[in-house]
Amino acid sequence: MNVNTYLRNLTIGTSGSIVGYDRVYGGYIGKLIKMGLTPGTDFLVLNIMPQSAAELLVRGTVVALQRPEMDALCIEAIH
Repeated sequence: MNVNTYLRNLTIGTSGSIVGYDRVYGGYIGKLIKMGLTPGTDFLVLNIMPQSAAELLVRGTVVALQRPEMDALCIEAIH
């Protein structure tokens, strides 16, 4: 397993797991939790635009994240 601090470092089709939060400003942690993005949650990267947004498959649901939300997640890539 490889620890990547930022989701934007991953490529489409990569699986990963959320390990925590970083750079959590303005209540993003609450929004991430409401979206089901809690530590231990696995995901699949469906689309990634490194400077703006990402789409993840999380528990059978597509979740769209903007840049501040992407930067708030600490993730671990699963290769």
